[in-house]
Amino acid sequence: MQLLFLLLFTPYAILGETPDFCPEHPVYGKEPEEDCAQPSDPNDLPKSPLEKWFTKQIFDDLFPKSNIGRGPHPCLPYSYESFIIAARYFPEFGASHPNKNFKADEHHKRDAAAFFAHALQETGENDASVYNNTDLTLEQAHECFYRGGFYNWFERGPNSSFLLPTSPGFSPADGKRCVEEGRYCKSDPILDFWYPCNSDIESHSDQDYHKGCYFGRGALQLSWNYNYGLFQQFLLTKGIKVDLLENPNLVMTKMDPPLAMMASLWFYMTPQPPKPSMHQIVTGDWKPSTKNKRAGYHGAIFGPTSLIINNECGGEDPDEPGGPGESRRIKAFKWFCKYFKVPVGSERTLSCKGMLDGFDAVQHMYSWHPDWATMWKSQSCDCAPAAYGGPLPYYDPKLYPHEFTKQNDRNRLRCVYSMYESPETFRLDDGNSPCLKHKPKIRLTKSGIRG
Repeated sequence: MQLLFLLLFTPYAILGETPDFCPEHPVYGKEPEEDCAQPSDPNDLPKSPLEKWFTKQIFDDLFPKSNIGRGPHPCLPYSYESFIIAARYFPEFGASHPNKNFKADEHHKRDAAAFFAHALQETGENDASVYNNTDLTLEQAHECFYRGGFYNWFERGPNSSFLLPTSPGFSPADGKRCVEEGRYCKSDPILDFWYPCNSDIESHSDQDYHKGCYFGRGALQLSWNYNYGLFQQFLLTKGIKVDLLENPNLVMTKMDPPLAMMASLWFYMTPQPPKPSMHQIVTGDWKPSTKNKRAGYHGAIFGPTSLIINNECGGEDPDEPGGPGESRRIKAFKWFCKYFKVPVGSERTLSCKGMLDGFDAVQHMYSWHPDWATMWKSQSCDCAPAAYGGPLPYYDPKLYPHEFTKQNDRNRLRCVYSMYESPETFRLDDGNSPCLKHKPKIRLTKSGIRG
């Protein structure tokens, strides 16, 4: 049975190698040393249900070009070992089936297919030249192209224009510094309180480089200081203390646990109100507006995931592999679903271009903010959910899973903490906000975690 299983998933090549008919792909950097650090989990979490069906053989077969061409080595950011450790922090990934559109195992494999499809667009080799190779059939070109996932570590790949010329992205450690264009630092009084960017600068060859660089890293290219900060808060809730705002390149270098994979699964699995998570949409656990539901956008579908990750709704191109953007995400999802032998679903809803409403059409509160209605009272200040965005998410129980709604009390107390710790951020003082004179009876912390 094991031999038959391997044959089903390796129709063209030895596991971990590209098919023989594929052209050679670029390989950068050095092979890791024999005593290199492999991924580990300080929490020693139990196996994820994903591991019951998704094996190292499958991972190595799908991603032979990973890690800037060197393949899925366990000491490099993208490997099966890192992937499964990351998945243990998100046990619903590749394992949940809340919707009845598909069978349970179809849901599981479609979930993984969606994640891999977006990873291919974000960090794949994406060598479109294989489709101009007259020695390859169309199916062979597909095999060469779609086995190119998890290739790049940094935004713009090896030799990224964001990095120092002497540290061009051939090693995970090369992302420590960047030019101004790669800072991706959004600043305002509230964001500066919660997610301040590292402002340190170093000079190399008469050019200034920043240490606070929040350009895309990892399989789904985690970007911007607020996303690094939100991921850092998630890690803290799991007992993992790491300062990604001070040292953002730890996303690529930290292996205990392996953050390059974890950051990407975190982004895939986590709602950012008013957006549901990509996982919720693919598994059908989301609430569309009435108009979108009438237009067929409900249940377990793929299309709206492209709107979430990069606001792309251009549809699928007729040619191969098509232009970058939603088209390639759709084509990659089709290919991975074919690989896993599961249905892709409705052709129309593979794209989000037919959606009639944005996610904000489903009215609900998005984030925690000072409760302006109670500032004048002779009691401690408080926060309340508001129908606009902010750094502290509020998860409406009618729209988001319990694993997120249980964070609401903590985020409310974090919001209260910010009012007392930095009232000037909100332009508060004893005159316009008498509640500041009344201190809360419980001890508050910036993380919401005591002890």
